[in-house]
Amino acid sequence: MRFETGDRVVQKLLDDDGFPRTRYGTVGGVLTPGGPIVVMFDDVLGGDILEADQVELVLITTIELQLDGVDLAADPDLRQGLASMWLAELERSGLAVDSHFLLGAGLRDSSDTWALAEVNAHGATYIVRVHTDPNSPGVVRVRADQPNRWDW
Repeated sequence: MRFETGDRVVQKLLDDDGFPRTRYGTVGGVLTPGGPIVVMFDDVLGGDILEADQVELVLITTIELQLDGVDLAADPDLRQGLASMWLAELERSGLAVDSHFLLGAGLRDSSDTWALAEVNAHGATYIVRVHTDPNSPGVVRVRADQPNRWDW
């Protein structure tokens, strides 16, 4: 991927305890085309030089929460808060939506997916969903995608 100065990026890593950690930043410069970039992370002063494949562009569809506890999706009372948590992560990333409509406890899309909210940004509509993955027992994922896009 090619980055330009000013692009918002995210770096997803594991901390020393093995827990996922997400860092957001802004590209401060591109050292060579397709090569290393300078990233100014929001949580530290100065810039880090990283290879382009160590970060990804921040888009509404790349903001994802991975949370432990299938009960977060299974329990309607807990499920209601997931859309607000996702909106808070979106704000932390530096992005914003024009409007959002929460769907209460969610609408069941499939046996393992619930639609939690509809968001509008830059003239496009996205659905925020929570998904339980049988290949990752105990983990739920919350992210937005375009309506009628079912591939997780």
